[in-house]
Amino acid sequence: MSNDRIAALQAIDVSAVESLKTLKSEQDVLSERLQQLEEKRSAVAEAVYLRVRGDYESRNREIEQKAAPLKQEARAQFIELSGLLERYTGDHESITLDRQEIDLRHQLGEFDEGEFKRRIAELETELAARAEALKRAQELKARFLDAFHSEAELHLAASPPVASAPATPAPAAAGPGPSAPTVPGGFRTMETDLASDRTQVFAAIPPPLQVAAPAATVAAAKPVRPPSETQMMPVLDIPLPARNGAAPAAASGATVVVRAARLVPQNPEAGKNSIVLSLNTISIGADSGSDVRVGGPGVDPKHAQLTVSMAGYTVVDMGSPHGTRVNAERIRERLLRDQDVIQIGAARWVFREG
Repeated sequence: MSNDRIAALQAIDVSAVESLKTLKSEQDVLSERLQQLEEKRSAVAEAVYLRVRGDYESRNREIEQKAAPLKQEARAQFIELSGLLERYTGDHESITLDRQEIDLRHQLGEFDEGEFKRRIAELETELAARAEALKRAQELKARFLDAFHSEAELHLAASPPVASAPATPAPAAAGPGPSAPTVPGGFRTMETDLASDRTQVFAAIPPPLQVAAPAATVAAAKPVRPPSETQMMPVLDIPLPARNGAAPAAASGATVVVRAARLVPQNPEAGKNSIVLSLNTISIGADSGSDVRVGGPGVDPKHAQLTVSMAGYTVVDMGSPHGTRVNAERIRERLLRDQDVIQIGAARWVFREG
């Protein structure tokens, strides 16, 4: 597995990055000369100053033109590297937690000395391999950073274009009405039905999600939708209970924007595939009817659920004696933030938005 990680990093093409470093060095020299030119401006004729400045700016534009296609190539490679770096960071965090768990179980008397040493030896070997892969990924990222003037510029260049959905003709209306709100890409919306108190299900709402994983399986077959897909659902004008950091309830008729989100597994107990969150409540537990089925000790049949509201996504413990943890803290109910770590039994996920 460690060889596969290193091979994936070696497949990243850095030829454009190396060419960009050379061009960046030339730009840095021009920038330094322009700064010195400003300091000497009063000592020379204005015509001379403008002539030299124009020459430097012209050369800088030529460099930018040469760099433009190279930045596009570097962008594509950096997107690949970012995915690997995220994966390797999660792998390293996961096995570090496994190491702490083995230590704790040994202290509690679960393992004898021989079994403890055997397990630790296996974990240390894997930990070293994952640490090496993470280190190389970070070093490779540093090479990309060296080719740009700032990390913000690199991330800007690495942002893939957002494809706009084809326009759908609106149905004929009996009279004038409010214009449809514009929804940014990667968001979902919830709207209130102004005509009545009846809940209406829009045709654009996809069926609930399906998660395929050996240890965390979904009870019923449900098609998977892209994380960035826009969804619309009605929100009844019912006061919601206050939650930590929850936003105030929206007025009737308001459009509420909810960021797309997913749960990324951090260990084998959580499965292999990310769980894309929809606008439906998702049940988690050992029961065969759970949307996300999790086995192993410390997992109750109806253990927890994930809900979505105007404030965002919330994990709710269903009163399980074993408890649900967010960032290692046992919770009853918690409004999730990006990068929060959820643990149910031995299974761990990272909540990610966007």
